[in-house]
Amino acid sequence: MRRILVGLLVAVGCGGGSHKSTTPPPPLPEAKAEPTPPPAAKPDDAKPAEPPPPAEPIEATLAAPQVKVKLVKAGAGKKAALKLTPKAGDKAHVEIAMDFAGKTTAPPELGGTQEQVAPTVVLGGELQTQDVGADGAAKFQVTVDNVDARDMAGAKTPADEFKKNLTSLNGMTIAGTVNGNGSTSDLKLRVEKPDAASKEALGLIHLSLLPMWPVLPTEPVAPGAKWTVTQTQKLADQLDVTQTTDYELVSHKGNDWVIKGTTKITGADQDITAGGGPSTKVGKIMGTGTTEATISEGSLTPASKQHLETSFEATVNVPAQGDHPAQTVSLKFELKQGNAITSKQASAQK
Repeated sequence: MRRILVGLLVAVGCGGGSHKSTTPPPPLPEAKAEPTPPPAAKPDDAKPAEPPPPAEPIEATLAAPQVKVKLVKAGAGKKAALKLTPKAGDKAHVEIAMDFAGKTTAPPELGGTQEQVAPTVVLGGELQTQDVGADGAAKFQVTVDNVDARDMAGAKTPADEFKKNLTSLNGMTIAGTVNGNGSTSDLKLRVEKPDAASKEALGLIHLSLLPMWPVLPTEPVAPGAKWTVTQTQKLADQLDVTQTTDYELVSHKGNDWVIKGTTKITGADQDITAGGGPSTKVGKIMGTGTTEATISEGSLTPASKQHLETSFEATVNVPAQGDHPAQTVSLKFELKQGNAITSKQASAQK
């Protein structure tokens, strides 16, 4: 999504399309005799090429949203605190499946309508609770030990081929702190041994990874409880948006609390002009989403499924360039994100 937006704005800033110069090229300098090169070294005299130095680890930060929680209804029946209660040293194997699709509607000279659908990216790894503070905040880390891809309808790249660009994500870590109410700190994504495809792969994960836990009320609740969570954050690292989710506690059976929610996405008109580029105004930011999650008492391991759809429009005012007059270009962007987290097995550290 971020790459689509930046690429199109660059194209617009360059006037769109290609323009041939009518200025003749400068004359070529007269050829000069080149000195005779020294004789090539014999294979026996050649020194073995030194291997390139290993690539430095790369990181990305998923900024934590600002969160406000308002309990609307406490529910009926016996009430209890709804919160995450992990123990330090707990481990569980989780699978995170992520879907991403983007669509851009632009004038024909800028490529017209373009759609990008990625195969489903699947990260398997161990979720470990490293420490739990007196306030219930838990430091955690997911260490990826298996990377896979699944075919997705509309994706131009087959999953097997797409998977080749994800191999360096084996060993990747996702680390942060989650509070008892499910709100998190910034998440740090780190790839220890990157390759040529790592930055793009990490960028896709950065865009597709949705929160792993729903944000919970601090008051005791019972089934039927309803609360509203308002989050302000950056979309694609550029747009300020507000997500308002209405949650309901559907059931509480044994140690499991089942939660469902619906989300509305809004955003004020804003200017994202940067770096001396063309004036760019963004508006009509809107979207919807759904959430379903199960919280288990005594465990940090979530089981959740989320889906978000967001759209917005951009108006780019391109100044006159040479023979090309000033122009105003309108673009529309649509973004779809999906995230499913399941637990494969769990164990407590003795």
